[in-house]
Amino acid sequence: MKQKRWVTLGMAAVLSAGSITAMGGEVVKADEKVSIVIATNWGEGDAKYDYFYPVFEKFQQENADTMDITLQTYSTEDYKTKIKTQTASGDLPDVFTYWGGGMMKDMVDAGLLLNVDDYFAESENVKREDFDDGAFDYYIAGDGNAYGIPIESTRGVLLANKEIFEECGVAYPSTYEELLAAGEVFNEKGIIPMAIGSNGGTPSEFLFSELYNQYEGGADEITALASGGAFNTENAVKVADTFLDMIDHKLFPEDTMANGGWSASLQLYTDRKAAMTYTYPWMYESIPEEIQECSDIIPLPKLPDTTVDPATIMTGFTVYGFMINKEAYEDPAKHDALLKVCDMMASDELTKSLTESGMIPCKKVEVDKEAQKLIMQKTLDYAEGKNLVQVHYTTMPSADGITMMDSSLDELFIKALTAEEFTEKVQAVLDKE
Repeated sequence: MKQKRWVTLGMAAVLSAGSITAMGGEVVKADEKVSIVIATNWGEGDAKYDYFYPVFEKFQQENADTMDITLQTYSTEDYKTKIKTQTASGDLPDVFTYWGGGMMKDMVDAGLLLNVDDYFAESENVKREDFDDGAFDYYIAGDGNAYGIPIESTRGVLLANKEIFEECGVAYPSTYEELLAAGEVFNEKGIIPMAIGSNGGTPSEFLFSELYNQYEGGADEITALASGGAFNTENAVKVADTFLDMIDHKLFPEDTMANGGWSASLQLYTDRKAAMTYTYPWMYESIPEEIQECSDIIPLPKLPDTTVDPATIMTGFTVYGFMINKEAYEDPAKHDALLKVCDMMASDELTKSLTESGMIPCKKVEVDKEAQKLIMQKTLDYAEGKNLVQVHYTTMPSADGITMMDSSLDELFIKALTAEEFTEKVQAVLDKE
């Protein structure tokens, strides 16, 4: 795992030569630079780093006389651990990218986050209505307020290598029975049918939700999780049983743990060792151009006894954004500087830049589709007219629930759990909330 990286970027100075007027009209003498900490898991090696850093660096230079900014970057798992520790100590970064839903619950409960409406009320450059309808849903807490500003929306896709399908004389499967038949052909030729594993619950967790949405009432059940709905539903058991059946039919890599995780699963596909894979646009930076050219986006095969046509739906949701440290924002010495930092993080400039990494923006900005990667162009074309549905990750009411779902999926994929045991383990954690 990549070690955490700390990049301290010195920036000069005072908010003004004499004094500043902070929120509430209080006059604060500005004798020093304002120290600001920004944290993110967009570090070197992350697809978004190359697009985030130039905008950040420009902001650094433009504000070199007023701010001393420390940019902290971590690998994703290290970042989650760091933020959890800082939540417990009440010492969060001033501005930081993070997930919403159950992932932010402890921070909200501790009163550490700013209600974003307080920021929008003061910003002259960014307004809540600048964002897509529903974009804030992921960051709305139980009190009805939003505590994060959405940056990234996303869509789940099943990629199929049309050259492999043609070479093997196999048509794209539209039903589960056709998928099993195609799998037999691929296995006979030494090709993995679907490059999907489970390591830390990825990408298995998102495929689980994708399949779940095919069942009657599935979409409503996923949405209801956020307000106390059950996880151990009949539909959840059906999907888990389907996973076990897919494993029995050798649709996935033999070692689902070693070939799990976003990168390892995708690597099998980009190496042409697998005919299909399930992934998200945040991985598009890792798909070579020649693989983008021979890849089609196809619907998930329709499972038996389901009522929703998978060709009509697509998982689509806000997956990432940034949060504001309430105490820091309300600090007269930091307030004006943080307002400018938040304007940069929510700016059209950064939003447009990040789209080049394969990000679908939550903000209403003009995006030149022709300037995007070919695989992103295909995604945007495929998404037209689709009904967007949620995933468990964004509606799970607690981080502990997400963690248990992920680890239990890893166990399910090595057949250490039955379908019923899997759903009950996750439900047991939710019952403690």
